[in-house]
Amino acid sequence: MAIELPPTLQARLDALPAGLRAHVGRVREIARDLGEAHGVDADTAELTAAAHDVARHIPGPRLLEEAERAGLAINAVERYAPVLLHGPVGAAWLAADGAIDDPDVLDGVRWHTTAHADLAPVGQVVFLADKLDPHKSAMYPFQQSVRDAAFLSLPDGILTFLDGALRLHIERGELVHPTSTDTRNALLLAAAC
Repeated sequence: MAIELPPTLQARLDALPAGLRAHVGRVREIARDLGEAHGVDADTAELTAAAHDVARHIPGPRLLEEAERAGLAINAVERYAPVLLHGPVGAAWLAADGAIDDPDVLDGVRWHTTAHADLAPVGQVVFLADKLDPHKSAMYPFQQSVRDAAFLSLPDGILTFLDGALRLHIERGELVHPTSTDTRNALLLAAAC
C-alpha cells in the first residue's frame, strides 16, 4: 500500500525520467518489506525510499553546483565522481523546500549511496533497498548474499554489500568513497566488541 507523499516531493518524483521513477517504485516496495522485517515503521521507510533519488537525474557538473550552493562539504572522490552527490543534494533540496523535516529520513536520503556509520535503522533499510532492486543484479553479482544477510540483520546486510562493492571497486581500479570505508570499519569494530 503506497503512502501519500508530501506534494513537493511528489512533484519532484513526477519530474523524474520514467526509468528512475520505476526504480524508486521498486525501492519503495523493498523498503516496506525490509522495514517490516526489522520493526522499522514501514511508512517512514517508504517515504525515505520515495525521496532517495530525487536528484539522481542531475548531470555531474550541476550536482557540484547544487552541492556548493547548499554549502555541502565535497571531498575529492565526489569531485571526481559527482554522481555520488545526488543523495546529499537531494536531502538538501527536500529540507530546503520543507517536503521532509525528519532528520532520520533526510540522513537516509543523504547516505543511501555510501552508507554511514551513524545511519538510523530507516536509513539502513533504504541503503539496502536501493541495492536490492532486482534491476541492479547485474551491477551487484553478490546481490543475493546481500538480500539473505539484510533480512536477518541490517548491519550484516550493509557489511555484506560494502564487502562485495569494495572487491568490485578494487578489481576495476576504481575509487572508494571514504564514508563507505569508514562505515565498513565501524561495522567491523562493532561486531568485534
